Amino acid sequence: MPSSAPAPEPAAPTSSPPGPAAPASVPGSPARSAAPDHADPAWPVVTERLTLRPVSPDDADAFFAWRSRPDVVRYMYQPPWDVATAEVKLRTWSSAPFEEPGDVLVLAVEADGDVIGETLLKWAAGPRQAELGYAMHPDVGGRGLATEAARATLGLAFAAYGFHRVYARIDEENLASVRVAERLGMRQEARLLENDLRDGVWANEVVYAILDREHAEHA
Repeated sequence: MPSSAPAPEPAAPTSSPPGPAAPASVPGSPARSAAPDHADPAWPVVTERLTLRPVSPDDADAFFAWRSRPDVVRYMYQPPWDVATAEVKLRTWSSAPFEEPGDVLVLAVEADGDVIGETLLKWAAGPRQAELGYAMHPDVGGRGLATEAARATLGLAFAAYGFHRVYARIDEENLASVRVAERLGMRQEARLLENDLRDGVWANEVVYAILDREHAEHA
């Protein structure tokens, strides 16, 4: 299932989006040289037009506004949310840890005090690997806000959490998300043919990625 824009479905802590490699103190984690060296960010993260922060249960109504729309969730490979689902998801995500592979960090994206979208990082398997996801309410599309939010989240992945490589999995037909990945300086690493079903039809997935040193050069 593609994980970016609209963001992948971050399910509860172990099956959902974001993450760095586990700290050396976590049982079974990689050796210290392979684990991200990080400190928790100072929240919120503020960009020119946006504010990013970890989600809270109070964000359920805002997330429902776009995740209840078929045109948004079709590239998430999931059905539209109902109100009860929104409440459960936001309650789960807001209390989920971000400490080891499998954990997901979901961020609310605010503009002028309103929550207009989401980004996420999934602590992926492998040394210092993370997955990026992003989604915005369609009403704010065309203003570069998804790129701005995703760029800030990439910055967190490398500067705050110490990941080495961040990737995004995108449905090939989701051209808006592909363009965001390209604007971030991510390069296409793979094209997977008919690796999943969307609306009962086989769909292709593209994988975009960027390394920490590439991000430093592109910043």
